[in-house]
Parts: sequence; structure tokens; C-alpha cells
Amino acid sequence: MSERVLRTINLRKFVTALSVILLMMTLSAIGMSLFISYKGVSAQETETTSNNGERIVQQGMATSSPDPLPGHESHESVTILRLRDDNAVYSGRITFTTTQPVEVQILHRDMTANSTAGLPVIPDEFGKLAMIQLPDDKGRVMITNVVPKFTEGATGTSFAASVPFSGNAVALHNLEGEPFFATYTATAEVLGEATRVDDIER
Repeated sequence: MSERVLRTINLRKFVTALSVILLMMTLSAIGMSLFISYKGVSAQETETTSNNGERIVQQGMATSSPDPLPGHESHESVTILRLRDDNAVYSGRITFTTTQPVEVQILHRDMTANSTAGLPVIPDEFGKLAMIQLPDDKGRVMITNVVPKFTEGATGTSFAASVPFSGNAVALHNLEGEPFFATYTATAEVLGEATRVDDIER
């Protein structure tokens, strides 16, 4: 066999070996990248879990319906974040555009009371706030209606605002009972159940 043929064979073996080595290095780099990525996701998940709550990022379009709260059926509302069985508090922000002016309705629920205990009597000198007993012993709620400052340029056919909130439930609400359409983005963290610190003079 000629020296030239031997050189060609040796060159082919070298190229093949080099290709195998390069392929193994590439696969190793990809594997390491995937491993690092996986560890990063796990750490993120652990951080979220240890941060004491789930995070909610919710977007939607909705048409209003009669307010489900007892005695408020003549109002219109769109429920964004519902009362939870664990009575956890949401804290976050809602940004929205609606076809009628609305309030951001935030509910504060007291689960220590039931229908047999009745509502506390607040002396007249302190003024009055509405307290609503929910059916089926699901506690009672008090309402905060935040009237937003709508963005400049509201034309009478659309109303936009962005409002922070903290409470047990969140809705868009129209006291006049005007049906409306809404588009919104809500972001919130679920903080767990609040510690009640009532101090009512009787």
C-alpha cells in the first residue's frame, strides 16, 4: 500500500475521531445547559412557595350582571377575584377599561361571625357602615367602593383606570345599575387569612 493511501486513511480516521469528540462536547454542553435551566426553575418554584402564597395574573373581557350581594341586586358588577374558602386576602392591582363609570369594589369578610350571632351594634355616635350577612353562615362582609380617577380623555363611552387593592374579593361595580362591558388585567398575591383586630366600643 502506497504512502499516499496510508496518509489518506489516517487523515480520515483523524477527522472521524475529531467529529466524534466535537459531537460529544456539544451534547455535554447541551446537557449542562438543560441541567442549569432545570435547577433555575426549581429554585424559582421554591422561592414562590416559600413566599407565602400563590401569584395570580388574570386577564379577561366580561359583561356585567346583577350584583350577587344580598340587597344589592339592583347594582351591576363583574366579579374579578372571588371570595375563597380559606378566606385568604388578595393584594395587587387591577387595570381596566369599561363602557360605564365603575367603582372598584373590595370586600372584607369576617368569618368569626355567623347568622345566629348577628351583626355587631355600632353606637350611633360613630356613624354607620353597611355590613352584609352572607347566606349559609359564610360570614359577613363590609364593602370598600373605590371611585377611580379615570384617565384623561374619557369620551363618555370608555373609562380607564388602574387601582391597587387589598381585600377578600374584588369586583368592578356600577351603583346606578347600568350594564357595562369591561376588559381588564389583574395581578395579585394571595397572602393568607388576615388576623382580625376588632376594637368596637359597645
